[in-house]
Amino acid sequence: MKHFVSQVYTTYVGLFGWLNWFSYISTVIFRPVVLVIIYSVLGRFAGSPDAVRSYSLGIAAYTMAVIILPGVTQCYTRDRSDGTLSFMFASPVNRVENYLARAVLHFPNGLLSFVSTLVAAWIMVGLDFSTVNWGGFIIGALVIAFSLTALGEFLGTFAIVFRDWSNIQTVFVGLILVFSGVIIPLDIYPVPVREIARLLPVTNGLVSLQNTFSGSPLADTVFPLLREAVTGLVYLVAGYLAFRTFEIAAKRKGTLEQETF
Repeated sequence: MKHFVSQVYTTYVGLFGWLNWFSYISTVIFRPVVLVIIYSVLGRFAGSPDAVRSYSLGIAAYTMAVIILPGVTQCYTRDRSDGTLSFMFASPVNRVENYLARAVLHFPNGLLSFVSTLVAAWIMVGLDFSTVNWGGFIIGALVIAFSLTALGEFLGTFAIVFRDWSNIQTVFVGLILVFSGVIIPLDIYPVPVREIARLLPVTNGLVSLQNTFSGSPLADTVFPLLREAVTGLVYLVAGYLAFRTFEIAAKRKGTLEQETF
């Protein structure tokens, strides 16, 4: 446990590029707040309280993706570009611990951005929290943050191979915005597209988030919440398998270049 905590701290401090107060506050708090203001105000002028709630919750969930995915993937890229990844491959460190440790402190960053956006929506457009089933709502937010963190781990392993981590995470951040129900209702898409969209983080968890915000018991939305959790587990396991595969290939070829793989 001591080694794991040490790895959590050192990987975060050493590899997280936003770890100064100006970058951290502007990226984790101010940028998500601007996003939620834009879309929640749009919902307000659409003349529907339901639209305000839908946009606010959708963007609040989306801001977790905006924070977590680039945060995790850039750590993998900096591990490679700064030359520390080779030392890790040559060390006897527990690979599971090292893999999991990379994402731990990005999880609360996502939750912080989620809370910031909801507070901004409450202040700017009067988002009503009076009917919220807080137990179910909090669990929904935690599960979405977990699935996004797991996706970040999965994408991060590919950032070892591809030099530009931003392209990888930008594609998935865009997919989540378009297909997860954050802005565009999922039911307007054809059935095959909906099923593909449900393979993304946020899509299933957002259903639970919206229902529990309106006061529904958690039991009524337990299936989409479980599916969100399973989605995260699949990405987490797939990411670890890729992580180990790339390590084996790098050792065999003696290089971290993309052509190795």
